[in-house]
Amino acid sequence: MASRRGQGTSPPMPPGATGVAPNGQASSSRSNSYPQMSLNAMFNAPARISQPHLHPDKLNGALWFSIDPSVNAFIRATWQAYYMGPWKSWRSVPDERRDSWWQTFVQNYYWEQQFNDLVYALWKKETWSSIGERISTKKRKNKQPKYINDKDWTTLLEYWATEEARKKSKKAADSRTSDPEGKGVYTHNAGPTVETGEPPSYTALVRRTHTKKDGTFGDYRAKELVTQAEIEVTQVSNTNSDGSPQSPTATSASSRILLNQAYLKNAKGKRGNVYGLGSAQYREHAPSARVPASLARNLELELRVSGLETSFQTVSADVSAVKADVSAVKEDVATMKNDFAATRAAITELIQSLRPQPPSTQAQDPSTQA
Repeated sequence: MASRRGQGTSPPMPPGATGVAPNGQASSSRSNSYPQMSLNAMFNAPARISQPHLHPDKLNGALWFSIDPSVNAFIRATWQAYYMGPWKSWRSVPDERRDSWWQTFVQNYYWEQQFNDLVYALWKKETWSSIGERISTKKRKNKQPKYINDKDWTTLLEYWATEEARKKSKKAADSRTSDPEGKGVYTHNAGPTVETGEPPSYTALVRRTHTKKDGTFGDYRAKELVTQAEIEVTQVSNTNSDGSPQSPTATSASSRILLNQAYLKNAKGKRGNVYGLGSAQYREHAPSARVPASLARNLELELRVSGLETSFQTVSADVSAVKADVSAVKEDVATMKNDFAATRAAITELIQSLRPQPPSTQAQDPSTQA
């Protein structure tokens, strides 16, 4: 039977891509052949600037993971076009094949250098998760995918029939449907969301993605984490004038950071992720550090910056008050000068009026009298 792998075909170009010119620049198909140009050369290739741009804030119409479906679709099309072995998951894929998929993505999208770690982390997450989901779906349906040839599919079927594979599969299924506290299986009720302006607090984000249309939580763990974080922040927040506790909100940077820190403290998972945040937890995460530690460090820095901004605003207000006081003093000094000048003029006039007057020149001469 003919191979179903479709070797020699390239993944579809992303929207807006012009392809890479044949003047020494590698193309999408060449990124999956060896030897390859160095990764640094790919990053610095002038042709990349003409490819679709990626930016977490979607500046100037840029694309981003999970928000623009074309990005995730290109990732899936890339690994499916070059799936050349009996690989049951991302961990089974050889390093050189993973590298070639990543190089294909690098050559077909452009992003600023400061986002290199973030883009790689999200690309890797989409790749390994989509591989696992697609292969598992085909396994359950007992349907051979077009991107796996007959020989490799037979090898996979033989592995899945072993006792070891059956035990792993059952353990994973039990974990997905676990209900340790008898309050229901973990659920997620919202798809990708686009954030504008100041980012929401973690508690606000989890409320949005884990509540039903009537506003009630559909996930008991999300409800407990959000409630616990809000209670902790309420206990340390300022009180109203009547002595009642002030409800925490995410309207100010400081309260948002406190809510995020309280939520992060209790939501850390055993596998190095944060429960309930989805792809949002990877926005400011570098692959060199675990997600909770990376987010905690970012929150600490943000809180310090917020404190510095508050201190700067206080100092600015104090300086403005001093300037106002100086202006008032200057006005008082000017008034005093005017008053002193008027007083001096009055004193001068008084002194002149008290001086003796000279005799009148019109007095009659005695020699003229008869």
